[in-house]
Amino acid sequence: MKRGEKILNISIAILAVGFICYIGLTNWNGKAATVQASQIQLPELRTNEAVTVDFAEKPTVISLFTSWCTYCNEDAPKMAALHEKYKDRINLIGINITNRDDLSEVRAYAERHALAYPILLDLKGDVYARYGGDGFPALYFVNTEGKVTDSIIGSTDLETLDSSFRKLLKNG
Repeated sequence: MKRGEKILNISIAILAVGFICYIGLTNWNGKAATVQASQIQLPELRTNEAVTVDFAEKPTVISLFTSWCTYCNEDAPKMAALHEKYKDRINLIGINITNRDDLSEVRAYAERHALAYPILLDLKGDVYARYGGDGFPALYFVNTEGKVTDSIIGSTDLETLDSSFRKLLKNG
């Protein structure tokens, strides 16, 4: 084998190993690799008081959304039902990407969908950017050690959502 071919083969092998490592950290379902969640402190929609998300209290699901997002509106009733089902065992925190929304529309969205869980306001979009900014709705499943163990970007059916909530409880 010529020297150029050897270098090319080694380069391809290195790229292949890198790709395999990358695939090992993510999967094809839009679910994130395990990462550390950082502290979140934002104003709450109804009270405007600063709320700090305490991941150590119990497993937490973070739901990033906008009021105008069609898929967020489709998933909101599912999230309300899951909150009711799991509220004693899992914290569900809605985070509105307020720099891309209108506050009066966010209030109407929360009322229309009867969202009983806290809705925090990401006024500058910092939390959204920190969690990847990959689209919405975006759900992040965080265990009591503050590690994001799963995520779902985009709308999905209630059965898949419920399965992810149960998985968080099991691994929480």
